[in-house]
Formats: sequence, structure tokens, C-alpha cells
Amino acid sequence: MNALILFSHGSLLCGAGEALDAHAERLQKSGNWSVVAVGYLNYSEPTFLEAVRYCREQGSRSITVVPFFLIPGYFVKKSLPQKISEAQESYPDVSFAIAPALGHDSRLADAILESAAQPMGHDEWRGDLASAARGCRANPECPLYGTPKCPRVPALPDDLDRETAEA
Repeated sequence: MNALILFSHGSLLCGAGEALDAHAERLQKSGNWSVVAVGYLNYSEPTFLEAVRYCREQGSRSITVVPFFLIPGYFVKKSLPQKISEAQESYPDVSFAIAPALGHDSRLADAILESAAQPMGHDEWRGDLASAARGCRANPECPLYGTPKCPRVPALPDDLDRETAEA
């Protein structure tokens, strides 16, 4: 059984992985892999090792890792091989393959053209923050935690006064 892990850096912003989760869901439905998972280097969950564990629990012994990065920089060239090495220690019966970073795939130009054809107005620029807030886990490290935009732990009235005074 072949598995696919989408590997990304992660974010302190709760819900920042919504788009990656949606990609994983679409890829799972494609039927090309028996298991598709997301694994993060930092901040977000599941971690890369948790994603490997999930794939192995589903019966996968071969995992292709796709770095969800535009360039093969530090996280792809240094951090990812370290994570794979750690996973290999825990799961010696699993083989890993690393796909190239996405940046040189010519099909990205189509996505860029489509995005450029639908520019947002100034009022919509922060729409991604509202989207991320829907994935709130009430994490105190999230930049929205305890602010009026946090859906689980909104700012208290005296916090609002402090925010206004600091602005």
C-alpha cells in the first residue's frame, strides 16, 4: 500500500492548514494512493512523525513525501531528511521517497493566472485570517488568540481597551 504525505512547515495561526487539508482530501479521493496525510515540521498538527505513524497504521510500507514548498530550501534539503531519518528509526519497515518541491512545476503558472484573474479588493485581503479562525484550536500561541477575531477565546473588554491603547 502506497501512501502520500504532504509535508509543510506549519504555522502558529490556528486553521492555517485548511488549504493543505483540502488538497489532501482531493488527493485521497483521486484513488492514486491508499492513504494521504498531512505532516508538519513545526507548530501545526499532525507532526510529520504522527503522519508517518498514521500511514503505517493503515498498512502503508511505502510513503512518498511531497514537500509543500515552492523551492527546495532549508526545510526541504535539511529538515525533511532529518525527519525522515527519525521516522525510519521508528518504522524501519517503511520505505520513503521524496518528491521535488512544487516551485518548478509549470502547471503552477495556470494557478497563478487563475488567481491573478480574480484579484481581491482591499476589504478582502484579510479574508484568509477569517478562514483560519474557523479552524481555531484555542492555542495561546496563535496570533489571533484573545483578540476580537478569535472565535473561541475572544478578547475581554479590558483587553480591547489595552489593544486600542497599544495601537
